[in-house]
Amino acid sequence: MLDHLTTTNDREIFFKVFDQNVIGKCTACDAENYKMLTRGDGVIGPDVCLSIVKSNYRIVENEEVLMPLQEQMINYFDPSVLENVQIKDHISKNGAVCHAEYIFPSIKKSVETDVGHKTDMILRFILKNTFNGSSSVVFYGGLIDTFCTNGMIVGNYDVTKRKHTKNFTIDGFISAFQDCMVNYKNVVKMHQQWADTRIGPLHNVRLLFSELTKNQNLQRKNTLADRLYAQYADEVYNRGNNVFAVTSAMTHYASHNDNRFPLRSNADNDSLFKRQETVRKWFKSKVFEEFLEAA
Repeated sequence: MLDHLTTTNDREIFFKVFDQNVIGKCTACDAENYKMLTRGDGVIGPDVCLSIVKSNYRIVENEEVLMPLQEQMINYFDPSVLENVQIKDHISKNGAVCHAEYIFPSIKKSVETDVGHKTDMILRFILKNTFNGSSSVVFYGGLIDTFCTNGMIVGNYDVTKRKHTKNFTIDGFISAFQDCMVNYKNVVKMHQQWADTRIGPLHNVRLLFSELTKNQNLQRKNTLADRLYAQYADEVYNRGNNVFAVTSAMTHYASHNDNRFPLRSNADNDSLFKRQETVRKWFKSKVFEEFLEAA
């Protein structure tokens, strides 16, 4: 897998993006303040439009960000770590939305609960880039729970964003990578604290899920809150009745397209990543903070 970090030959995500003038079909007038972005890599022709954006929109190609990040990985990690790295590219909307995911199975720390359940937390990075104006370039640091492959992005410090403007640079992402390596141990420590915190009488898990999902009508059935609570019950069976089981129910929702949490028929690769962003917001919410503080 080390070759994938040093070459660009065999990854679809390194396609080129071109801009063209936007011209009226009937009037032939040039829309001076806008341009059309097209993907021209031989798979989808340059006549296929990715989006219409303002003329000052800065095209940030995936390769422009990913290659310097990969150089940082090569310089930071031992070659034995890089040999096992898993790279997963996700391309949606014909290339208008892209995610590059790097998973490091060799970088892991264990979280154990008082019922003897033990799982490894593996380091993961995600780079999101778009070519339709829907998002900044975003770098995420996170974890994978190896017991159930739950992916999680935790906390503000694990997210770095830069807009598509003329002042765009990759410097912030390089710093973010370095910061994530420092924060990784602290994030795992936080998960261990969750595992050590048993659910007490004042921890109302059902109400927590209702408030996080903004389900005001507690009489409704089979809501997202109900399904999260059912997942929590399953997590308790394996992990014990602790806060880690609560958070695992949420990260399961963020990472799985299954019978309990199915995606819509028109969903794409971006949908699960949007769920992970939603769950990240839940983790940093006042509602969740108050839940953690409950005696």
